[in-house]
Amino acid sequence: MNKNVQAIYEELSLTAGLTFIPKQGIAYGKFDGFNVLINGNNGTSPFTPLISFFASTDGEKVSAEECRNIRNGVDGIGDCKPNAEGIEITVCMCSGKDKFIGYCMDSLKTGAQFLKDNGYKNACPGCEKDIAASPRKIGGAYMMVCDDCYEKAVERSKQVQMELGSKKERFAFGILGAFLGSLIGAACIVLLGHFGYVTAISGLVMAFATLLCYRLFSGKLTIRGGIVSLVIMILITFASHYVNYANILVKMYPSLDSMNFNFAFKTLPGLYFNPDFREFRKQFFGYLWLLYLYVFVGCVPFIVSLFRKKRAENQIATLGKETDE
Repeated sequence: MNKNVQAIYEELSLTAGLTFIPKQGIAYGKFDGFNVLINGNNGTSPFTPLISFFASTDGEKVSAEECRNIRNGVDGIGDCKPNAEGIEITVCMCSGKDKFIGYCMDSLKTGAQFLKDNGYKNACPGCEKDIAASPRKIGGAYMMVCDDCYEKAVERSKQVQMELGSKKERFAFGILGAFLGSLIGAACIVLLGHFGYVTAISGLVMAFATLLCYRLFSGKLTIRGGIVSLVIMILITFASHYVNYANILVKMYPSLDSMNFNFAFKTLPGLYFNPDFREFRKQFFGYLWLLYLYVFVGCVPFIVSLFRKKRAENQIATLGKETDE
């Protein structure tokens, strides 16, 4: 958040009686008797914040359709949906500080009244007790929980980390999985190559299938597993591309009686050094490097998202002081 946006959120927090934490871009506290958290860094825009109410009910929980109906007559509410902790309201995008604060205040008032009308009470989402709660980050998500539930979450996180650390990587099974996954990518390369296409989807499928199958078979993806998977991808991608060009060679000389796939497959290496096939060689390696580029492009997002997800799941932190009961 830049300073201008922070100033707007600080004014919103004062208006609503909440506390603002600039570093995380969230405002929290109690509003009309309910623990509430406004997340300005919810992945879209700081001017479409996510407002979370933390409440529970002894009766039947509200449906998604009932939540969507509260938007009727309230311009500031873009969406509303129930969750395990209560309800979530997404504020509509708007221009202007006063209009933004007005939209947020309307959303807060409407959400609190909606919960009261449907028999909800303020509660910690962990123990469902109406006790003091603080803003915490648990599993990558912001929520208002009490000290006891926070300590339990910390203990669970430590236990999960211990289990993951003690979990052995089934390396041999992982190699088998990576090989089987690479065959899926190979089938995609050969199939599309048969119709004369070298597309990004071939490399993406190769990368995704190989890494995913390694993880499924081995139990977890480590640096060693990633390197082995990459080597398998390089080899199988080359083999698939080689098969494609053997088929191309057969199509180039259909009139030759001796020309068939087996003959083309064996003859192909000798053509690389034949000056009459210079363009053929140039095309072969040009498309091969293009395929490798697509494989690399597919690898990086998968690995980054995997480790980012693990990191987010392990994030547990207290973000501010307790709210008053």
